[in-house]
Amino acid sequence: MLPFFSGASIVATALESSASEAQVAIKTTQSIAFKVNRSDLYRLVVRRDQPFASDSDPAREKRVVEAFVDVLERMSDELRGPLKDDLLSTFQRRVVAEATAEPGEGAKLLTVIDQLALWATRLYEGAPIASAIGIDPAVRGAKSLPLANIAKEDFFAVLSNGFDTMLTLSRHLNFTGHLVLDTTPSAEGFYPWRHSAIAAWTAAGTGRIAVVLNRLGEILIFRDAQLLFARRSGNWHFLTHGSIIRQMGVPKNEDIRKAIYETALDASFARSGACIGVIAAGRIKLAEDMIAATDWLSTGGSNKAKAIARIVNERKFHELDRTLRQELVAIDGATVIDHEGNVVAVGAILKMKGGSTSGGRTAAAKQLALLGLGVKISQDGGISGYRRDSKNPKVEKLAFAVM
Repeated sequence: MLPFFSGASIVATALESSASEAQVAIKTTQSIAFKVNRSDLYRLVVRRDQPFASDSDPAREKRVVEAFVDVLERMSDELRGPLKDDLLSTFQRRVVAEATAEPGEGAKLLTVIDQLALWATRLYEGAPIASAIGIDPAVRGAKSLPLANIAKEDFFAVLSNGFDTMLTLSRHLNFTGHLVLDTTPSAEGFYPWRHSAIAAWTAAGTGRIAVVLNRLGEILIFRDAQLLFARRSGNWHFLTHGSIIRQMGVPKNEDIRKAIYETALDASFARSGACIGVIAAGRIKLAEDMIAATDWLSTGGSNKAKAIARIVNERKFHELDRTLRQELVAIDGATVIDHEGNVVAVGAILKMKGGSTSGGRTAAAKQLALLGLGVKISQDGGISGYRRDSKNPKVEKLAFAVM
């Protein structure tokens, strides 16, 4: 279960429990207690520094823990047998399906996930396959075209591009059709903007779920207009967007924090890499010492600074289209904004403190954390956020990690 939640661990000491207590319960904002069987006299506790989402959030960790307990309870007898290792190797995907689908519908979603996982291992005319399949419970499908039959045909795998076209199935996984979706590059939401049309489709009908396979072999699952799960390098990750935005802390304006997080997702799934920094109120002098004068958009005389200043045109970071934000942060160097959202520098090369042992982007993000917030998006898609340590303002600490 722990790989679903970045930075989580199991507390060494279990809590006493009774048969009357819930199998899964939020104990504090940073801990969830759980047990597999209601009769168990103890509950384990999963904890992390980053707060867990509330029950009102569509992307909430408690739901994943509940699915984990449900799957484990049903498999408990088999896990005592010789097939334990084989069962555990496929355990995560079952949890993903149960946590995403309506009660009793997890097995059907699991079938779709497994189909895209199979396509991820294959090529079509020498190229990796990209596709998207949507499940719409409100639409009747053709009983003569169940997924089990039509997916065997090679052509079916390439009828969707995984971005703005999608194959659709009924609740019972019978084929219903093909959709061409409208894209909105500037759309706000917790998903990579390249998949904005698919994310929007899931919000346009009750119970809609979309499963996407990209050309890197990653599988993404969308529901309620959010990216809920992503499988990378064989591991599933659960994305809790709201808690990450709260963990940023700065700037105080939530719209700016959302824009930073959205852009981090965009850079992550574009695999462009990025480094984003925020200057907190009162830290401008330190920023002037850290960022070269030629990189400041307001005063820099370089061709880069003047060209980007013209493109930004005094708009704040969260007022820019997502497509433009992604292109700006993809420029080598750091993108720096102030606490009001003004774009201070793009592609800035920072004056690093001596003795840094981290990689380039990590070191830059940690340096930017001393200004307020530093976010690193690595080339492999991982997202890490750093802030000043409240006990020692001259030292940075990891505030959050995604994937």
